[in-house]
Order: sequence, then C-alpha cells, then structure tokens
Amino acid sequence: MNKIIKFGTSGIRGVFQDEIDVNLVNKLVESIVLGKLGSKFLIGHDVRKSAILLANVLSSGLSYYGKSVNQIGFAPTPVIAYATKNGDYDFGFAVTASHNPPDYCGIKIFDSKGVALSEETENMLQEYNSNYKYQSRKFGKIAYNESTKIDYKLKLLDLFSPAKKKYKILVDCANGVTNNYTPEILSRLGHSVVSINSHQSYLFQGHSPEPIAENLGKTVAMVKNSDMDFGFVHDGDGDRLVIITKQGIVPDYVFSYLLLSIILKERKGDVVISINSSVSLEDLAKENNCNVTRTRLGKTFILLDKLSGVYATEPSKVIDAKWGLWEDGIYSAIKLVDYMSSNNLELDDLLKSVPKKHYIQKNILSKGFDFENLKERALQEFGKPKELEEIDGLRLVFEDEWVLFRASGTEPKCRIYVESNDQNRSLELLKKAESVLN
Repeated sequence: MNKIIKFGTSGIRGVFQDEIDVNLVNKLVESIVLGKLGSKFLIGHDVRKSAILLANVLSSGLSYYGKSVNQIGFAPTPVIAYATKNGDYDFGFAVTASHNPPDYCGIKIFDSKGVALSEETENMLQEYNSNYKYQSRKFGKIAYNESTKIDYKLKLLDLFSPAKKKYKILVDCANGVTNNYTPEILSRLGHSVVSINSHQSYLFQGHSPEPIAENLGKTVAMVKNSDMDFGFVHDGDGDRLVIITKQGIVPDYVFSYLLLSIILKERKGDVVISINSSVSLEDLAKENNCNVTRTRLGKTFILLDKLSGVYATEPSKVIDAKWGLWEDGIYSAIKLVDYMSSNNLELDDLLKSVPKKHYIQKNILSKGFDFENLKERALQEFGKPKELEEIDGLRLVFEDEWVLFRASGTEPKCRIYVESNDQNRSLELLKKAESVLN
C-alpha cells in the first residue's frame, strides 16, 4: 500500500514502516525536484537507525536528480536550520522524530531562511501525484562537510561573553544529538557542567526522549541530591528545553516567560504564542506595550516572520528572531545562563518574578475526536465562555482560566490543557475536560 506525504504539527512524522518508509521519502524527493524547489540541499539527522537510513535515501534521491547535497550527519534540528540559512542552501532537512519514541521517524524541512516550510508549500508537496519518471543524465555531488556544526558553536561563543558568575549545571542530553553542543558551550563559557545521557543511542536508554515529568525522575533526583545549581534537559533533537531546580521541574510556561522577559528588556516588538501557551505570556507582552497573537502549535514561526516580530514560543520551545526563525533549545539555555551570569543572579531570583499559574497538560491515547460533538459537550459541561477559539483545536476562555482540547499532530493522542490561578481549580477543570473527551 502506497503511503501518502502528510505534514503534521512539525514536518512529517510517523511510525517507521507503518506510516513512513523509503518509498514515501522517494516520493517527497520527486515532488521537490519536479516542483523546482531548489538545487542545493543540506541534510542532517538524529540518532535513530531509521533517521540514518532516510537521510541516505534523501541524499541519494536528490543526487540522482542532479542536485547538490551536503550531508552533515548527526546534528540537532536548530543546527540544521542555522546551517541552512547561513550556508546558502535552498532547503535543509532534519531527519528526526524529535521527542517521539524510538520506533518513530520524521522529516522537518527548512527553507533558505532557516524557517520551516509554509503551509502553502506543504500542501503543494502533499498534493503531488505523478507517474512521470525522470531520467537523470548526471548525478549531483554529495559532500560530507561538517564544518557548519563547528561554525554554529563558534557563533554562540562569540555572541555570549565569558561567565562573570559561574554555575554548576547538569545537562541531560536524552541520548540525542545535543551532547556536543549545550554541555560544551556552557563549559567553554566558564561554567562547571556535568552531562548525563550524553552518549548517542537510538534506544534512548536513559529515558524516553520526551522531556516530561514521567521520564525525568532520575534527572530530577540528581539535581536535588547533588551540588548542582540547576539542570537542563533536551529532547531528542534539541529544539526543546526543560529546566530543573532543587524544587523539581520548572513548568514550561515559566521557561517561556523568563526568555520573553529577557528579550523584552533588549527590544520591543510583536510577540507570537501558541494556542496552548500561558496567559502570563500575553500579560507580559501587553505590560511591555507589545502586540501579542496566538496561533497554531508548530506554526508560530510563520506569523513571527510575517509580523517581523521579536519572539515566538510554544511550551518548552522558544524562537528569538534576532538569532533566527527556528526553535532552538541550545541557544535558549545559553541565553538564559548568560543573562543570569551577567547580572549576578540565582535562578531562584528570576523564578520569583514569574506570576504563579497552575497549568496542566494531560495526554489521552486516541486517534482524534469528532470536533462538533466535542464542542457541544464542552459547552454543556463548562457553560458559555468569554471567548471560544478554534484556531487549533477547541479553546474555551473564561475570566481567569481556560481549557483547550487538541488532537496531536505527531502521535495518536488527544491533549487536554488547563490553566487557572488555583491548583484545585485547575484539577477540577481537568476532571471536567476528561469527562467531555470520554
């Protein structure tokens, strides 16, 4: 059975062989070539065996059609986006399933600005259907030049100053591809760094690559029971960042809030947040006289680029437009530490400045939901909201709280998000939301 090209929240994603295979990648190559979308391409991949295979299929396919390819091997997704922009490539491919389990694979594609593909381009590639067989007259060159990975690190080392205040930092690389980046850069800036799960493994032996509480028990214990000041955790491809303190995992909205507050001290402009982001981010942007807009998860970069804004975020992912229009967990870690170090701050000092919200996410195994039926049941359960948003799922906004139902774009899961000013109220909202979905 022929598989179809289907873009989700962040590129193409699915279980290897069941949803994505070699034939689908060949179809993607053909659609790019016959769509005349470029002649010079960059390819990197994460640690999965399937990612290595599909990266080689991409390289071979593009070469067959006479295109020039540079394959840089193991590389974090933000490094691939950076290299695509700064290396004058038409497209960059990050062959990765990011935070998904080992049996998943995927492909994220970036344009010449290091921006993920527009929905128009994704739709064009999805709708491609041709039996035309191109006969190559000359193979394109395949290079294996990894210098761009060194350039990425040197650029960050040049951008940030050596540490004034030095920290002891634990970095959990989740057996992914950030092992030669975040720990090394922080160390070279003068901090004392201990890295764990820093050996690359397609089995993700330390823990599942999604940096959520149920996977990070041992990492949290190490930060609590050691002399580390705090810890960082990446996902499998390095676009996410999670912070751990002696008190445990810092909520994702707090991480986004801290980075936004730092950036707004430097410059003002439009702010873009995902549909599931905390209200605290909206409030912070407005306090700084900045326009703030919510948009679809995984698509914040589109609106940020259109508005020429300064910042975009979704939980555990941040885009600083001054650095680039891609989500970069490595850069985010360095920027946060640099700000603290330059201003002689402890992380707890910063955390005290963040408004207290009770934000909960729960995932439920499901292939989706009937939207109109869900909407009807939600309105019956919760009553008439102040606002009803259908940008990406169903979001009900009340005076000091909100609830969001959303089907995952990468896994067969439905996600529930709730936020309020009180923990018991958030738990009550979650319980109601679960009853609606069930």
